[in-house]
Amino acid sequence: MPFIDTHAHIFLRSLPMVANRRYTPGYDATLNDYMRVLADNDIGCGVLVQPSFLGTDNSYMLSALDRYPTALRGVAVVDAGVSDAELEDMDQRGVVGIRFNMIGKDIAEMASPDHQALVRRIGQLGWHVEVQARGGDIPAVFKHLERFDGHIVIDHFGLPDPRLGLRDPGFRQLLKEGENGRTFVKMSASYRCHGLDVAPLAGALLATLGPRRLLWGSDWPWTQFENGRSYPRIAAELSRWLPDLHALDQIDQTASGLFRFSLPLHQALHAQRSVA
Repeated sequence: MPFIDTHAHIFLRSLPMVANRRYTPGYDATLNDYMRVLADNDIGCGVLVQPSFLGTDNSYMLSALDRYPTALRGVAVVDAGVSDAELEDMDQRGVVGIRFNMIGKDIAEMASPDHQALVRRIGQLGWHVEVQARGGDIPAVFKHLERFDGHIVIDHFGLPDPRLGLRDPGFRQLLKEGENGRTFVKMSASYRCHGLDVAPLAGALLATLGPRRLLWGSDWPWTQFENGRSYPRIAAELSRWLPDLHALDQIDQTASGLFRFSLPLHQALHAQRSVA
């Protein structure tokens, strides 16, 4: 079992939701629920990713980070006009990146001047940019982020076209981009790949990128794919994808550094920014 779950969501049905959402949850996934799941499965730390249906109101996630400052980190969704003061506040409270969920959106939005300016400010904080996009859009994602000198995290194996699998051009781009050392791929939510067996994808990622560029996430509570899922079953998939215990240990080390669970690394990053 890994020690760090790098992808989970918490929410309440009573929270305000965006008007153009693709999904409306019919249940609550509370902070207490998630912390209980982590404890029951001997997972020490978790990364909360802002759900798309909550838009840019990160307040519920931030309150969770305030309650568990050593066990949780956050990846926020923000408007391009977010103030520097708001970003700094989120940084102090445990946010370590922003997410672009480009499913159902025009990927060209990432090239807009507002988005490019936002990405530059994110880089100054030492945050990473996390992207959920279909495999066919992955090459464009990297093109639009070519001036960003920070880390890039791609969700859910890059969501390749199930008809193409390893031959998906976006997945091939992931393997190529991994060579420069700034790209990380989350091995998560295999069920979002529409029936594709992701074991060959995991094998290719491990062989090309190595375990120091891979992350694992549960995607709890599996929104839209809840039926038949359980945390132990989801976690057990990882041992099929990566049977090498040494590799499992290395992906935990990767997550610890990237998401700033390693306190010395976090202090070093803040010191580096202070000098700059």
